[in-house]
Amino acid sequence: MRHVRRELHLPLTVCILLWSSAGAQRVNKVTPYVGSVNGGTKLTIEGQGFAQANQFNLNANDPNFGNSVTLVSRTRSVPCDVEKDSSHSNRIICYTRALPEDNYEFRVSVDGVPIPPSNICYGYQWYYWWCMFYSRTYYTPSIQSISPLSGPPGTVVTLRGRIYTDVYGSNTDKSSNGLDARFLRAYMGGMPCELLKPNSDEKYGLFLDYEGSQWGSMSCKMTGTYVGHHNLSYIIDGQFGRSLPDFGVFSISALNKLAMFQTYAEVTGVSPSEGSILGGTLLTIQGHYFDETDQPAMVLVGGRECQIQKISNERIVCITPGYE
Repeated sequence: MRHVRRELHLPLTVCILLWSSAGAQRVNKVTPYVGSVNGGTKLTIEGQGFAQANQFNLNANDPNFGNSVTLVSRTRSVPCDVEKDSSHSNRIICYTRALPEDNYEFRVSVDGVPIPPSNICYGYQWYYWWCMFYSRTYYTPSIQSISPLSGPPGTVVTLRGRIYTDVYGSNTDKSSNGLDARFLRAYMGGMPCELLKPNSDEKYGLFLDYEGSQWGSMSCKMTGTYVGHHNLSYIIDGQFGRSLPDFGVFSISALNKLAMFQTYAEVTGVSPSEGSILGGTLLTIQGHYFDETDQPAMVLVGGRECQIQKISNERIVCITPGYE
């Protein structure tokens, strides 16, 4: 009889442990519940039973390892990129991708196992606004115009649009319109566009049109030496996320590319200023940003190609052609 009792006791214990483990994983709340249609909104998912950031993994390439989040509407599903280092058993941080304006619920998986819908906001996710995400144009930063449209690398560029805030580089200050939001960063052509002047806390320019306005202007200085076509974007914290440019901001270049801004090289001097009509003069061109990232540099003298011998960021040496 004792032997029979032990066999009955073991399956009962296993069933209880499995039930407890499944019930431990749940989603209780998501913040913020509104954000940009162009992505970049930081979402915090609160609950329990999530994977730890320092969880040990024998297979680093396993796509099912850790936490994964997907935003699902009636017609589409879009991954939310999880920030593993900031996530733990009670919290997941993820950043939205570009999402068409719609209402999205959450699908969360831990190590490849989905959390049941009944454990996401008590099974009534569509009824609770704090468990949904609403991508809205109204909460999307915009770029209405930029100026100038071209210049050398290092140009200070000014944009106008719905920027929501006049705060940058502070964790405590609120914007003059009362919003708890701040600029995080700006990019031009994939490189940082600096909002602060070198070695100071002075901004190049960050203004709202008037107190209470969500519209204004921001100025930033380009970094890098790339000569070519660039697009400008910026990110605001809180629910606002990544900026979305108006279609009218783009221009079509001579290379048939859509871009907001074009950089060009600068020529500051040419020596010597005279030479033989038979060619063969060693010509030195001085300037800045002689960049060959996209294609080799070319020098024309009197409409004919000057054969380049040496090139650096600030100097080109070439041999002039003949003009017989």
